[in-house]
Amino acid sequence: MENNLVTDLTRDEKAAHLVQVASDTKTQAMDLQVRTPREYELTSGFLRDVKTKFNEIEGHRTYLKQPFLEGGRRIDEFFKPPLQFLKEAEAMAKQKLLGYESEQRRIAAEEQRKLEEKARKEREALEAKARAEREKADREAAELQRRADEARKQNDLAESVRLRNQADKIIEKSEVKAETALSKAAQIVAPKVEAYIPPVVGQSSRTVWKARVVDAFKVPREYLMVNEALLDKVAGVTKGGAPIPGVEFYSEQVMSARSKA
Repeated sequence: MENNLVTDLTRDEKAAHLVQVASDTKTQAMDLQVRTPREYELTSGFLRDVKTKFNEIEGHRTYLKQPFLEGGRRIDEFFKPPLQFLKEAEAMAKQKLLGYESEQRRIAAEEQRKLEEKARKEREALEAKARAEREKADREAAELQRRADEARKQNDLAESVRLRNQADKIIEKSEVKAETALSKAAQIVAPKVEAYIPPVVGQSSRTVWKARVVDAFKVPREYLMVNEALLDKVAGVTKGGAPIPGVEFYSEQVMSARSKA
């Protein structure tokens, strides 16, 4: 049998004949009428003929296809081990590349953490310095205020005013210093650390989220799938006699026919 028969089956006379037979049979089926017992019997015979023709065509199809199937199986069997080797090699290479990427990201994250910790400590140091200077200024201003009150009690108004002005200047100066320190603290931000993954043309990795069921009973209803094949088996075994909530069992007539012996 020539290989080009696969692409030109019209060269097989029996195949061409069977195709024509099948087409004619369909045309005949369109004209069938079943109105009387006789027509029922004739149509039943026609049905058996259809099954016989179907089996004949299926047998010839299998016959023509068998050599190619066998050759295909032999080719598949021959190349199955090396292909599997390459799949395993691909999986191992990907695993190692992803492992490297993961380690580089871990290193970058650790470096990022250290820089952020350093920046945090610097900010806190400036903030603490600002608080200390403000507290010192508050103490100095309070002392000047006390002296100013004493001067006022002694009717030394000029000294009292001088001391009050000096206290206000100390407070004002400390506020400026505190704001400056807090502004510098706010500007201390750790630089962004990125993991270096060598760019490779045609290769990339991405994060893929997946789902794993850990407790099927807690899965919301909208994510469940009804096992209709199992329900059909239950219907066949029980003949609809075992009610299941949300399920309606029903029966329908199905005709079967054998080919002519």
